[in-house]
Amino acid sequence: MKNLSETVEHQGGWARDLWPEIMVALISGAVFVLAHFQALANPLVINDDVRQQIYWMQQWQDPALFRGDFLTGYARAYVPWGVKGLYWVASWWVSPLAFSKFLPGFLFVFLGICLFRIGTRLADRRLGWMMVAVFWLMPFFLDNLSGGLSRSFAAPLLALFWLGWQSRRPWVMGGALLLQALFIPYIFMVAALAALLAWLLARLGRDRPPPFPAQAAHFLLLGLGAVLVGAMNLQFSAGGYGPLVSAQEMVNHPEFYAHGRYQFLPEPSLLWELIRPWEFILPFREWGPVAGGLAGAGLLALGVAGLRRLDWPTWRQTLKPAGYLGLASLALYFLARLFLLKLFVPDRYLLYTVNLFYTLVLALGVQTALRVSLWPRYLAILALVAAASLGAWRLEGVGLKDYSAYRAVYAALAETDQDALIAGHPNLMDTIPTFAQRRAFATYELAHPWSRGYWAKLQPRLADLFRAYYAADPQEVVAFCRKYGIAWLIVDDRHFTPAFLKGGFWLFPYDRPHLQGASPGLAERIYCPFFAPFDEQIQHLTAGRAYFALLSDPSFRSRAVDQHVRLIDMRPWLTPKP
Repeated sequence: MKNLSETVEHQGGWARDLWPEIMVALISGAVFVLAHFQALANPLVINDDVRQQIYWMQQWQDPALFRGDFLTGYARAYVPWGVKGLYWVASWWVSPLAFSKFLPGFLFVFLGICLFRIGTRLADRRLGWMMVAVFWLMPFFLDNLSGGLSRSFAAPLLALFWLGWQSRRPWVMGGALLLQALFIPYIFMVAALAALLAWLLARLGRDRPPPFPAQAAHFLLLGLGAVLVGAMNLQFSAGGYGPLVSAQEMVNHPEFYAHGRYQFLPEPSLLWELIRPWEFILPFREWGPVAGGLAGAGLLALGVAGLRRLDWPTWRQTLKPAGYLGLASLALYFLARLFLLKLFVPDRYLLYTVNLFYTLVLALGVQTALRVSLWPRYLAILALVAAASLGAWRLEGVGLKDYSAYRAVYAALAETDQDALIAGHPNLMDTIPTFAQRRAFATYELAHPWSRGYWAKLQPRLADLFRAYYAADPQEVVAFCRKYGIAWLIVDDRHFTPAFLKGGFWLFPYDRPHLQGASPGLAERIYCPFFAPFDEQIQHLTAGRAYFALLSDPSFRSRAVDQHVRLIDMRPWLTPKP
């Protein structure tokens, strides 16, 4: 593919030198727009984690939103400073929800350029283009870039650091480290440890010195990054939300197992962490297990054949930066397993490094096996067009969910007072702050049992909520609303059906179960009636009973907003009658 950059002639060295990067940017931008067109066209199609991490940023454009809100205080506390600052600046021109859809596109293009430059530095432009082609075809990257969240910066900033090291540009490495500390702290730990390992081995005479750290200013920058990371953790605990739970505290607590809020236990093996990315690399989701397995076998055979032809001794020195990054990732992964959650989730230290390495390995293997260097220009261009087209098709909707089902609910709640506190089933409530811009009493996305101080306050709120939501006695509902100042209740009659209460995975908005082999598309897959141990509480509350006050009691003033959902105005009940 080396002739690809010569398809358009330019006069002048500057234009000619930048032309490949411009093409990478343009094609990557087109792939992103086609893949995420639904989100760009529909305001109710977003990344699911936007609802917990950046919904609250809407208050920068309307300060009356979410004032004094318990959940919003927590959501604000765990978003890194760099992400907050970038969205704050962007909010001068565009809404944070809209920016969360545009930002992934810029990061997608930036990551594509970094990968192209890494391939060029490692070998030549042929490898650069091949790495970009593999990047377009791997859903992992766009899935993590989607939403413009903190994790969206992980792969781009790690690739920038790798590129700076490969190019022996110390201040590119230093700038990447500082950005990592501001935007994605655990990636800063990977990159900083890799650089320090290389420096230490050089001091011991085992390797040549890395470009960074090499000066006193470099060590000051490393120290600044470490201070920023430490200060963010201290700020989180000082706000009363931390500290994070220990491994011992998770044992025998179902919220940390398979049907809990997040499965930390049992911990997966290292082998599984290395194999898991292939679920996204190979087309299992698009073509099913048989076709995906056959495609995987063919790709494996092609890649191995190509890698065997490589002159590995000549690559050993070239790949040393990648080797140090891999070593640092493994070291932090095992440390994070040893001190579970004290160094965040263990797999985060491997996830991005491994997928970047797989991008390189696949590009190298396939390029060598297919003898790309011998291809004529037209065939290289056709292959690139095919990769971009197939990538746009494969990446369609990756990382996105469609929350249009409750459009009428959002419109109805938008007419209520801005300071109204709304309660309902937490799965339904996830989108209320995001799209209705109203305070939610409790949501699934912000139900984090691993934040000890926060969970001590939220857990009893959830227990009280479910007792009221599934109560037979209307006075129990009234007492709950008075205790917490609930102005409106949202009731979805699908939450009371025997199939829903029985438990299992359902597709949003709970109108059909997630059947084996079904393709969810943009639908969200949720465990119902709620994550453990609240599923048992709900099943105990509803056992042998078909009467529920919120569905049947005539004393509650309700307003139907669609076939299944009603709003109940609880304001008349908030003040006890004399």
